[in-house]
Parts: sequence; C-alpha cells; structure tokens
Amino acid sequence: MSTSPRAAAALLVIGALVAGVVLGVAGDRAWMHIHRSQHPPGFERLVEHLDHELNLTPQQKEAVRQIVQRRRARIEAIAATTRPQMRQEVESLNAEIEKVLSPEQRQKFQTLSKRMHQRHRGMRPAGPPPPDVH
Repeated sequence: MSTSPRAAAALLVIGALVAGVVLGVAGDRAWMHIHRSQHPPGFERLVEHLDHELNLTPQQKEAVRQIVQRRRARIEAIAATTRPQMRQEVESLNAEIEKVLSPEQRQKFQTLSKRMHQRHRGMRPAGPPPPDVH
C-alpha cells in the first residue's frame, strides 16, 4: 500500500509534535527532579516565586501564603481526580504511536516508556513551575 507524500508529511509532522511533547514532559520532569531539593516544596514555591517577582511586603507574603494554604486541598483534590484520565490518555497516545513504529522502534519506545514511568511513579505534582532565575 502506497502512502501519498501529503499523508507521509502529515504523519511526520504529527510524529514530530508528539515526540516534542513527550520529550518536553520528560525534560520538565527531569529538571524538576534534579532541582527539587533546591526549591521549597509544593505550593510554598508559588509563594516564594510571587514574592520574588512582585517584591511583596512581609504582610502581603503572609496573606498570599494563607490564601494558598486555604485553597491547596481543593486544588490537590481536583488534580487527583484528573490524574487517572491523564494516565489513560497517555496510554492511548503510546498505543497509537506504537502502531506506526517498526518492531525494533516499538521495543525501544516501550523501554523508554517503562523507564520514564518508573522514574515518575512516586512523584506527585510539585505545584507551579519553578521561578525563572535571572
């Protein structure tokens, strides 16, 4: 069966997009894992980031900290309910990718996927992205 050049180009673009997303997520997770010990945990990092960016007064910083702590449980509950859906979507994505790979590529892809899953198995979301360091 012959694939038209247009379809092949579309598959290539989609493959590049998916690879970019996968690598971006993996890179972000790796960066967060490496730098996790250099930043305050979870939502406290948000407070520190806002303090750094907005030059909060001590009173403002404490008010922001209290607001964040008051909302934290609800935010974490929402994240916990969406996590299974995200996992299912990633599994579907991987299954579709595997369909276009050669047997050798599929084996490597599965190895990469297992390795990434093992690295992130116990990781909980660490809150907002880390602040930009200038």
